[in-house]
Amino acid sequence: MNHRCQIKNSKFTKVNKQIIVFNGVSIHNPNNVEAPRICWYLLNKYTGNFDITYTERQTYWISQGYQNTNTFDRIELLTIHCYDDAIAERKDERSMKDLQLIGFKEQHLHSMQDYLNALQMILTISRKTNYLDNYVAPVVADWPGQLFIRKALTHLHALGLQSAIPKEIESFIPMLGPLHLSLNSKEHVMIIHHSFFEQMFHFVFGKNKKLAKKPKPWRINLLLELARSGWVKIKNEVMQKFGSTCKDVEYRTVIDLLDNLIPATLDVYAVLFRSGSFKEYVKTVFRIWTFALRWKRKNYNKAPLIFLSDLFYWQDNHHPFADAIKNYLPSENIIKQAYVIADHDPIFKDTFRKTRNYSYNLSTLKFLSDKTSLFLLNYFCNIFHNQDNSTPLYNNTRKKEKKLRGYKLATLGKEVDLRHLPTAYSTSHLPKSGLCDNCGLPLNNNGVVLACGHGYHPVCYGRRCILCENFYKKGIFENVNSFLKRVEKETDTLTQDDLDDEINEEEEEESEKTADEEIDVSATLEAAINNINYW
Repeated sequence: MNHRCQIKNSKFTKVNKQIIVFNGVSIHNPNNVEAPRICWYLLNKYTGNFDITYTERQTYWISQGYQNTNTFDRIELLTIHCYDDAIAERKDERSMKDLQLIGFKEQHLHSMQDYLNALQMILTISRKTNYLDNYVAPVVADWPGQLFIRKALTHLHALGLQSAIPKEIESFIPMLGPLHLSLNSKEHVMIIHHSFFEQMFHFVFGKNKKLAKKPKPWRINLLLELARSGWVKIKNEVMQKFGSTCKDVEYRTVIDLLDNLIPATLDVYAVLFRSGSFKEYVKTVFRIWTFALRWKRKNYNKAPLIFLSDLFYWQDNHHPFADAIKNYLPSENIIKQAYVIADHDPIFKDTFRKTRNYSYNLSTLKFLSDKTSLFLLNYFCNIFHNQDNSTPLYNNTRKKEKKLRGYKLATLGKEVDLRHLPTAYSTSHLPKSGLCDNCGLPLNNNGVVLACGHGYHPVCYGRRCILCENFYKKGIFENVNSFLKRVEKETDTLTQDDLDDEINEEEEEESEKTADEEIDVSATLEAAINNINYW
């Protein structure tokens, strides 16, 4: 596969250049990536952060004034991943006006040397202008870019003057791209829970519609947003019906999906990063890493850890780059920046001039959201009547202790593996039905079941689920060590292990009209909500 390597010069205002070494502290961590540092933050700064769902955490942020939910309108959020054309709602942001194209080169990006060749395009200009001398240039990159640029830096620091790698690459620091994280995590939510979304899709849009195994990004965004908005309308009544101590595996799985996975992956870039809510963004990056850990998501069970290790290292050592990315990278200064491109390439410019409107207006979205609420109410009603009917599945093993590999979920009607289930089912201590996971006694009305699926009496909880903390700590060390081995000792080219398992089914284009004739279903929804008491 070839990639077009584009080097662009954009106008940034207010952003000060950051030096590589500040007060004797290099921007490059001499220990590369530090598992102990990440674990320290997990245990001391983010204690209990992942024991409650993202939505519950967001409610606290809003109550404390840390986050403004009115920063972006709904249509704008839904067009984040509309890439096919420069649609009208994002025309200004994606305009090519005022952008200077420095280099455009088609080449392989399959090895460390390929990335060094690409970076040479920038270094060639820097040698003439001295712009990067002793200064930092962050490189927001996908996984191969992060891997091979860091691998080059690792080789340079290990060999010093004996290295064939130019010392000037110290100016580059590879960073996790928030848009990459958002796009990949949302896509994986859809792939993992495809059977659920397929049922929802058919209910809302019609049984004759086909949901691809890997839908286009804009459709994933739409379905996730409909699921979230549909859930918000019925959440309080549904959760009150099941009670705070319900540990039914299918109920906990759907709550985890609707109240945790979906809103976190929707917000991490579109809301938190772009609004400048940097502390909340970092916490959500950490949260999404916990998803990737139980999903066994290659690369994304490592990439967020690298970002977190770098950030914590800069903060702990007072390197000014920590404040730079907090104050400038997430801000609308970048999103609203002016772009420049030469006038002699009208075909290239015209690509970004085509416009069309988003497929759905606010009225249609309300209709679709109400239908989604009706679907969810019906789904939860079935779960309520199917409580404790889901069947555990075990690996065939000669060992005395059977190992859980998944469940056949009663309402979904499908066998699912541990990736589908809340975090507790990936730990060494599986949730005990109806019992406290600390003392083993029955949960009473004052007990609580956490987002992970473990349940505790208040006196047994201690504001942290130690069972899941141990799972996270083990995951941090295993994935950091795996990454360090990869950059220090293994091959300089892409291997099969570096590539995520792809689903290649392409979604076919459909006509814009994907919803049935709009009718007012609000009265039907209200009646269905009132009927919850009679399930």
